[in-house]
Amino acid sequence: MIFGIIVSFTILYFLITYSGDYAGVQKDKQRAEILVSFSHDVRSVYLTGISTNFTYFSRYDFSSCFVNATEKSIPEIICLDSRVSRIPIETPVIFKPGQQVYIGRDSLDYGWWICGFAEAIPSTTFVFAPENTDEAWEVMTNIVQHLPDTSDDWSVVKVTFAFCDGPQILYVCGGRPCDKSDFLSILSSGPLGASFSPCTADLKGKRLVTISGSCGSEKGVCINPPNSKGVGNAFVEGSGKTYVYKDPLDLVALSVGGSEKDDFGRTEAEKIYGYKNSVLMPRISLAAEVMSKRSVLIAGDIPEETGCGAVYIELSQVLDRISPSMDYTSVSDMYNLNDNLNKAKEIYQRLVDLGCERSEYGV
Repeated sequence: MIFGIIVSFTILYFLITYSGDYAGVQKDKQRAEILVSFSHDVRSVYLTGISTNFTYFSRYDFSSCFVNATEKSIPEIICLDSRVSRIPIETPVIFKPGQQVYIGRDSLDYGWWICGFAEAIPSTTFVFAPENTDEAWEVMTNIVQHLPDTSDDWSVVKVTFAFCDGPQILYVCGGRPCDKSDFLSILSSGPLGASFSPCTADLKGKRLVTISGSCGSEKGVCINPPNSKGVGNAFVEGSGKTYVYKDPLDLVALSVGGSEKDDFGRTEAEKIYGYKNSVLMPRISLAAEVMSKRSVLIAGDIPEETGCGAVYIELSQVLDRISPSMDYTSVSDMYNLNDNLNKAKEIYQRLVDLGCERSEYGV
């Protein structure tokens, strides 16, 4: 009898353990399938420009997931609290997890090259506390322009905007958070004497973005207005680092990420910002190299009377200054990068104005 009881308990223990392991395996499989589906949807939006809502994240907790990239490997989705991780995702995407995310497409236009990025963002209200300067309002405008427009009725995800003045959240669109187009309309008027006190309001579920020439102990993200080349510094609450920005997507990455930390003490802003630049910087140098070689080839083949050859050579010389060894955390490197990118954009526009990029010249 005792032997039978022992055997029965052994079988019961095995069944319970097996069923638990099986349930865990099934859960991990479903989580992996959801992340793969998300990767496919991001790629589809990136290629077509047709935005969508991704709602399957509501089935499990994906809050610890982020996209990680290095220069020598395909970017991967990593989830810190799960055995499911390292899901490849080649499409560049600014990703902040949530139960439901809006997937849209954005881009940086350099004139001679356009770099596309997808954005996958949950419902968020971005709350701005700006200085009363044109520069601060231009920074706000740049951020908002590169965030998705979720005003369509079909979208269950809503990205909205407001101001903060001391203890108050100011909803300036009829007492409600503004949609993108409405907020941009307000910003287009400039500060008009508006003055905002440091934000002390309850920011639960919101993202605070302060724009100030003297960032100190502000909550959320604080951004210094940029220098003449569009380069500036930003700071994240709870992080001792200085984040150098040189384009609007740097600011979007920091603003979307915010000051929330993972179990290892890294802020979401740091992870998204680092990923974005690990993807963008090699692409900029590669695109510059390809365009430089293209310009030299065209300069040697295009009819001399067009006057285009010398301009193509000038463009090539500027693009050759864009080095793959540039450090995106260096103010001086990013100053030089933006200086060359701006010059290249001006030269390329001259080529367009001269008609050098017409198809009859084989370009």
